[in-house]
Amino acid sequence: MNPSIEFHLSLPLASTKALAKGFLLLKSNSSRAGIRLQATSGCSGFQYSGSWKLKGRGPLPPSKAIEPTTWSVSTQRLWLPHVKGVEGSFYAIAPFSVKVDEKISRGDFGIHFDANVPGSAGCIVLPIQDHWDVFRKWMADLAHQKIQQLPLSIIYSSSLISKQAV
Repeated sequence: MNPSIEFHLSLPLASTKALAKGFLLLKSNSSRAGIRLQATSGCSGFQYSGSWKLKGRGPLPPSKAIEPTTWSVSTQRLWLPHVKGVEGSFYAIAPFSVKVDEKISRGDFGIHFDANVPGSAGCIVLPIQDHWDVFRKWMADLAHQKIQQLPLSIIYSSSLISKQAV
């Protein structure tokens, strides 16, 4: 068993007002299809190709932008009930900070429920409670199996107009 997580999001070439909706793919094994859950990253108006360089607004940087470094997510839930936007369970993404440009570093990312204003300041958020419940149970099951972290792939595709944003 080699579980992993993939985050997929179609980013338009330019800013749009609509919040782009992508998905998390929870894979128990690389040869299996996985569980698809609605997710997003970044704030409305700041989800476009290259916007991952924008601190506090853009989406999580894609895996290709941080190579040879790789992303991973902890199966250990952090309880952050007083952090605005999180207001509950938080699964930390490592490394804590990455360079996305000569002068720009971004960090303090995680996966959490989309608790108030839709979107995020760079975390991956799940806006549907049922999907969040599935994610939390899956992570708890893996933690119970003594799996401490999972590889995380961040994959963005570009489009002239994001189909999810229309």
